[in-house]
Amino acid sequence: MVEKLVPCLFVAIVFVLGIQGCGSKPFACITVEGNEDSIHVNQPVSLNGYCSSNAEQYNWEVNLDSVYFTPRITLIFAAPGEQEIYLLVSNNGKSAGTIKKITVHP
Repeated sequence: MVEKLVPCLFVAIVFVLGIQGCGSKPFACITVEGNEDSIHVNQPVSLNGYCSSNAEQYNWEVNLDSVYFTPRITLIFAAPGEQEIYLLVSNNGKSAGTIKKITVHP
């Protein structure tokens, strides 16, 4: 009886893994290239999502407005203040997000 259950259990496990996927959950990470987290108005700042792990798709949202879909973006802010950048990374139906705040000085 046990010999018959082992193959059935193996098939069930393979079936469940096939439905849920074996990929690891992604981890979202943002690095600010060169300028740290504080810049001046009209100064370009590059944000990099390559430090994220297990990411196949990158979705950036800047101040709940602009959306970008590449691992690295360059932004210019025309007004001073705190800017909020959100990065959502995903793969195989799994996702993770993070927020980075940048202070823009006059």
